[in-house]
Amino acid sequence: MTKVLFILSAVVMVVASVFAYQNGRTFTEERNSKTSLHRQIKTELATLTKMSDDVKQANAAVAAVGQEVETQNEKLKTVKLTISQTDADSKRVEEDLKDKAAKMDVLTQELKKLPPGFNPQTIAEDLNKIKAQIAELQNQSEAKKKELADAEKKNVDANKALEEVMAKIETRKKSFERNSMSFTVVAVNADWGFVVIDGGEKEGITPDTKLLIVRGTRTVGKLSILGVQGGRTVANVLTDSLAPGMSPAPGDKVILENLYQ
Repeated sequence: MTKVLFILSAVVMVVASVFAYQNGRTFTEERNSKTSLHRQIKTELATLTKMSDDVKQANAAVAAVGQEVETQNEKLKTVKLTISQTDADSKRVEEDLKDKAAKMDVLTQELKKLPPGFNPQTIAEDLNKIKAQIAELQNQSEAKKKELADAEKKNVDANKALEEVMAKIETRKKSFERNSMSFTVVAVNADWGFVVIDGGEKEGITPDTKLLIVRGTRTVGKLSILGVQGGRTVANVLTDSLAPGMSPAPGDKVILENLYQ
């Protein structure tokens, strides 16, 4: 009887040792899987943080360019108002000149009646001053027109810069949306080792796209695309990438392996 009990005790100890070894191995594999997943999550969070910072910088650039556009528009309005005022002053001087010219004609006719040897020097000097004023106003008008042309060019350049910044933001936005895409395994052919997922050309999948199958927080394996047709993609399962004891199943999620940086 004692021998039987001893044998049973030995068997129980062996079975307990086997279970302890298997549990320890499973625990180690689970811990390594979680550590790898945490590293992957940290990497993706860092990428998303950088993209967020890029978007913030782009928004700041848009605000700066917008402010520059508003400043140039205000300068443009000021230049246009100055030109308008200058043109009004020029027209007023021209009208005054015509009035003075008419008066000068009258005076000239009167001077013809004066005795010989009379010199109307004062009238000639006033006329020369008026001509000089007109020339100065015309020069100012030309200078303002040139300033207006420069301001309009700056305004065009500022608008072009704004369009370029908006285009960059749109590109970043599309890339971010692409990184967040996920698909679903809708069919699995275990005999031939391929799956069908519910995403295709419209979602941006190409034959070169790298895909991962995930289930919960674990990676099941990698896919190699065989063909993309409309809203469906057929891909081979890379058996050497499968996690131990796991295989694809309908309902598994499919994500991009390589995120946009």
